[in-house]
Amino acid sequence: MIKTKRITWKTRTIIRIIMGLVFWVLIQHHINASENFIGLDSGNEIENVNQKIFGNNLLGYDPASYQNINIKYYGYSDYGSGIWSVKWQNIVKEPIQLAKDAGLKVARFPGGCGSHHYDWKQTIGQKRIHFLYGLDEFLKTCEIIGAEPVITVSYFTGNEKDAADLVEYLNSKYDGTHPWAAERAKNGHKDPYNVKYFEIGNEVYHGDHRNIKQVLPQEYAYLYLKYFSTMKAVDPSIRIGAVLQAQEWNLNVMNIVRDSIDFGIIHTYPSPDVKIGKLATMSPKEIFGITLAIPIIKNEHSFKETLELLKIKSGKDVPLAITEYNSGFVQNKPVPYRHSLGTALLNAEMLHIFLKPENDILMANYWEFANEYWGMIANGFDGTEKTLLNQYYKRPNYYVFELYHKHFGGLLLKADVKSEGYSIGKYDELKTYLKRIKAGTLFESNLLEGNWQVREYPGVTVNQNDGVLQIDFENPMKFDYFHATKGVSVEPGAYYKLSGYIRTDNLIDNKGVCLEIQDARGWNAAHSAETTDKITGTTDWQYVETVYKALPDAKAVNVIARRIGEVGPLHGKVFFRDVKLQKFVPSLDIKIPYLSVTASKASDGNKIYLMVINKNLDKTTTSTINLKNFIPATKGIAWVLNGPFIDATNETKHDNVKVMQKEFSISSNVFEYTFEPHSLTAIEIDKKNEE
Repeated sequence: MIKTKRITWKTRTIIRIIMGLVFWVLIQHHINASENFIGLDSGNEIENVNQKIFGNNLLGYDPASYQNINIKYYGYSDYGSGIWSVKWQNIVKEPIQLAKDAGLKVARFPGGCGSHHYDWKQTIGQKRIHFLYGLDEFLKTCEIIGAEPVITVSYFTGNEKDAADLVEYLNSKYDGTHPWAAERAKNGHKDPYNVKYFEIGNEVYHGDHRNIKQVLPQEYAYLYLKYFSTMKAVDPSIRIGAVLQAQEWNLNVMNIVRDSIDFGIIHTYPSPDVKIGKLATMSPKEIFGITLAIPIIKNEHSFKETLELLKIKSGKDVPLAITEYNSGFVQNKPVPYRHSLGTALLNAEMLHIFLKPENDILMANYWEFANEYWGMIANGFDGTEKTLLNQYYKRPNYYVFELYHKHFGGLLLKADVKSEGYSIGKYDELKTYLKRIKAGTLFESNLLEGNWQVREYPGVTVNQNDGVLQIDFENPMKFDYFHATKGVSVEPGAYYKLSGYIRTDNLIDNKGVCLEIQDARGWNAAHSAETTDKITGTTDWQYVETVYKALPDAKAVNVIARRIGEVGPLHGKVFFRDVKLQKFVPSLDIKIPYLSVTASKASDGNKIYLMVINKNLDKTTTSTINLKNFIPATKGIAWVLNGPFIDATNETKHDNVKVMQKEFSISSNVFEYTFEPHSLTAIEIDKKNEE
């Protein structure tokens, strides 16, 4: 027998320490060397998950909102787009159960442009011919699902008194002093509904799709104030939102509304800014490479800009309600991209952004739930009772919400993410957004010197004093004004940032004034120009800017105090100051990270959740995951939403895009996970049982 030397306790302890140090060094080297890293600290809580992010739109359209009325519009107003049975006077069970499984927490009604001429008083009571899925039926649906209602009040039909009657019908006590509450009781609901959220109009800036082609921001704001005060007089506890759009609209609305606003309403539909013909020539990978970048380079910047404006004008923090969002694809060939895996990943990215506390999102409502053009579930409903019970199939967008509902915790965690990415500088379709990017090198020297060169223009008086250019549009004979300029030489192909301040005094103008930078050869010769946002009405000094790329053969440009358009009216005063033109080297080669990570934990701290989008459309992405203050179990579970291609849909083969469940091993609190290409992965990791 060979005798072995016994290892002492002291020696074993030293060996353990050395091995531990070696393991720690190897782990740290692995982390530092990894291109992709997800770090989570279980103790680094941000706040509770805002459940109002997981909202949707239920439809009750008024067919009169559309010039070409057909049966499908009555299908919305009578059947709720397939979720209400007129025959049984009750909900249809399957879509309602699907709504519960998707975690639908907020429901907006009647929704979209179909609300333009929606008269709520015709949607209640027993003698209705249409609107059989009306106000009470919608609120019953909300009660069954467990969703908070949001009511869109028509801007084009009725008036502020009708809106006040609506609040009384919904929220006042049945005590003999409120006639509309008595009407509610007669319709079967004695107790108040206590509806909290109302929005005044839907996208009113584009008119009503019938006779009104446009609504000016000043018109909207003054009528909004009437609705705001009259409705609040009935129930001061309600919260009322105003329709927002682009910076020019927002500025003019907020100059009038001021602090009479509880939330701002935004609709967003990211997609490449190209026509359908151009879209047909692009590959799906190119299309979604662009689309998946837009929330990062546009939406977050836009939200912050809007929040800042709301705070300045109202004197308080005003949150945003994204009451409609989805992709902006409106074609069906080669496939309906709005129903594809790529759009599902886009909407997952939108939820990731909505959940960030710094974006101050009050609620978000996916457009839209059942059937219709963007529905996340469908069963072939044709606007009649006979198709109500057809079996539903889930489109890829549905699974995003189902994953969040079933596999995400209640407490947000801060995620430290490092990821490889893809360059978007090659995409010309993103130039509209890229010119808004602040990142880059700005040369301090202002290339514009001296006074403005002014040409006489009938009906217009121009003065320059202490660096301020004042233009009085008294009675202009023509309205296209470009007669105050500053010229400067430029480098061919170089970028320049044009900035300045504009103030308007009672400017009656449905177009607005701006700063323009234009190739010195003129628009007709060069077709090269960029403009800042346009200002109208009566405003304080407003900062404006834009970025311009000189043509490859450019020698000079003109900066112009500009009013574009041949059509009036045009009357009032405009002031320009601190106008600068500076050479600019923008960070156009921006990289979009492949991995987008949202993290949370259970309220008891015993489980961690990850929601990870992999925007690499070709390859898997392997990432190191490091969990701090959390000892994981030896197994984790992942649910992966994916399909064969980024443009895969479920329109023909209903399980083409689906969720697959799988287990994976965890060796320590630092481990690797490989994410499939073009996928959304929900991960659950239990805390190790110490017993």
